[in-house]
Amino acid sequence: MLGLIAALLSAMVYTIGLTIEQRALHQAPGISLNRPLHLARTLLGNARWVGGCVLAALGSMGLIVSLGLAPVSVVQPAFAGGIAMMLLFITLIMGDPITRGERVALGLMPVALLLLSLSLGNGGTTGTTPHLPALLIVSLGTVIACVGAMTLAGSRGRYISAAAIGATAGLSQGVAGLQGKGMGGLLVEVGPMDAIVPILLSPFPYLYVIGWAVGIVLFQTSLQRSRASITAPVANVVGNVFMVVLGTLIFAEQLPSDPLMLALRVAGFLLTLTVVVLVRGNVAEAEADTRELRTRFGAH
Repeated sequence: MLGLIAALLSAMVYTIGLTIEQRALHQAPGISLNRPLHLARTLLGNARWVGGCVLAALGSMGLIVSLGLAPVSVVQPAFAGGIAMMLLFITLIMGDPITRGERVALGLMPVALLLLSLSLGNGGTTGTTPHLPALLIVSLGTVIACVGAMTLAGSRGRYISAAAIGATAGLSQGVAGLQGKGMGGLLVEVGPMDAIVPILLSPFPYLYVIGWAVGIVLFQTSLQRSRASITAPVANVVGNVFMVVLGTLIFAEQLPSDPLMLALRVAGFLLTLTVVVLVRGNVAEAEADTRELRTRFGAH
């Protein structure tokens, strides 16, 4: 129960930081992956954005701590579902418009993650030690592919939607999540104090920083193009599916042997795909709304 509460509190802190970041970006000059120095100056020179980023980072750190207090099958869905609910609440409070499809998507996402969580709760042990070569190959390969795909598309002048950037950010954040699971596993195995040195000697914190840094740059770019209620669910769903699938393989967690549990797993994946489709259907409208908002603020 303590891990679940910690995950929900972490999600609340993360979402508040995310909202502050987005409000700051709407009034900032346009950023692009093809202008990294300008992007860094724009973000780091914006005190409001830095403050939001610090809160989001604290929420992410809270997730790592939560992973040491409860199984990932409980913590990760609680964290993602908490973000979805907080985003919806904040959006309604701020008076931003929400389409019917967005409401359905935000409603389906926690259900999908809940089904995935239930399918993992089959009485088996949670994997804590990864297959290290596989973790390194998957993590570095995914980050390189994400950066390469976005850079190549941008250099050819192709328009990249906020949902596509958000999905790529989700993959990078999923890489960071795998490292969080590894660090959480060490916390469980040896305890918080004794885990400090093993964690520092492992590749987990350094790969976490790489995945987090790439993910946050991609996510900030998508946030400036659209509302958080569009980009965050896409990033969350893609990142969580990535983490569940790869985490199961890399950490040698068994698939459910019970037919009901396996059915829950399949249903969860199908619902996550449905969420992505529903969200993508509203991207054009949301991006138009955001461009109008940035024009009113005088940002370009």
